[in-house]
Amino acid sequence: MPSDLNTYQIRTLRIMAHLLEKDAIDDAIIEELWKNDLEFFSLLEMNRRLGEIINIDPKTGLLRHNHNYLSDIIKTASRLMNNMNQTWLEVSFVRFDIDNFSRFNNMYGHDLGDEVLIRICSLIKKNSRPTDYVIRFGGEEIDVLLPSTTTEGAIQYTGKILTEASALSFSHDTDNDIRTTLSAGISSMKLKISGLVNMEELEKKYRKIQKQSDDALYEAKFLGKNRYCIYSSKKTGEYSEIRRKYSRTA
Repeated sequence: MPSDLNTYQIRTLRIMAHLLEKDAIDDAIIEELWKNDLEFFSLLEMNRRLGEIINIDPKTGLLRHNHNYLSDIIKTASRLMNNMNQTWLEVSFVRFDIDNFSRFNNMYGHDLGDEVLIRICSLIKKNSRPTDYVIRFGGEEIDVLLPSTTTEGAIQYTGKILTEASALSFSHDTDNDIRTTLSAGISSMKLKISGLVNMEELEKKYRKIQKQSDDALYEAKFLGKNRYCIYSSKKTGEYSEIRRKYSRTA
């Protein structure tokens, strides 16, 4: 049977084939089967929309944080890429943070802070592909999971966003040319896409790539902000000290 049919459709076709074989099918039965199909796909669409509502951050329109996104990418990739004899997928992860956001809120108020957050999120979303996962991790931190993207590709993507963000201008009663900047941390990893998908293992890898990007983000903050840094395994022992030093100056 065609591979693009789901289990429900296959079962319906088997029922129809059995009834045809017994010469027991008529227009009324076909009508009922069609109604069942319609109800089934209506329920699927309702479930999809409900999932979107649950997983979307209402303020920014971005995805909410969820450890399943990497699993979703691998499942999709395994269906598409196994036919092309590809067994590895490179994934990059970028964590953005709006520089001095707490100070900005305190100085200009949360209304303008919300405007900054929403416009920054919109800018990141605009520069992302439909296949990218753009996530509000919390507060002013935005994560982007980039499937089929090398470190070099993530660098180009991040650099463009940082440049465009620094050009944004905001207005307030006391200042009509308020600007803000972003810092970012980048990490990449290669994932095996052949064989069974181990959900628990993928969640561990997701937490790992997040932590790596967070370490690189803190390095970017420590070095002066308005820049990105790339995670390096050679600096694994240095990142804790970088965090401590940055916390003293923040």
